[in-house]
Amino acid sequence: MTSMMEESKYIKKNQQLPAEIREAFTHMSGSNPRRDALIYALVSKSWTYEAVANASGLTRERVRQIVRAVEKVSAEIHFDLGFDVPEPPLKPQRVRATYVEPTPETLARLLELQPYAQQVRSSSPRYREEAEEYTALLNHARTVEQVTLYRLAKRLGITHGAIRFRLARYGYIEPGTAKSKVYNLVNIENRAVKS
Repeated sequence: MTSMMEESKYIKKNQQLPAEIREAFTHMSGSNPRRDALIYALVSKSWTYEAVANASGLTRERVRQIVRAVEKVSAEIHFDLGFDVPEPPLKPQRVRATYVEPTPETLARLLELQPYAQQVRSSSPRYREEAEEYTALLNHARTVEQVTLYRLAKRLGITHGAIRFRLARYGYIEPGTAKSKVYNLVNIENRAVKS
């Protein structure tokens, strides 16, 4: 149970040692083997050099030097510190976001129709049916499969604004606050599927 909890947490940065540890350092002045043992114990428990340096009044480099010196003779040092060395505070690890992907069939068909849909201009009937199917599939992926426009855009190699524009032009979404005439619906006589 604890190993599972430990896996989902990481050691917090900007650590501050508890007050009793800072108080213990005030009573240990100068080069003191007990102080060095405490510094070594704290760093061994994953306290940062900075946190130990701030509490002890030393520099981070001096803390590092003390730790290295104690490591060389650690078998010979056994001090009873009079208290348990605390663990550093843990912070929950961020859960990575999971994104809904379009189904392979939808994505394959979108990629197949995309070059034709991008060639549709003005009132030309050329590739109009492909453009209509492409836009309907985009809307299907967005509404039924719950794929975000950003994810669709990434998979299709276009901008999410281009998808939003296409969906607005074909009447699947409202253009929002846009007042530009380019967001007007495609004329019904130019549509392959009259609705």
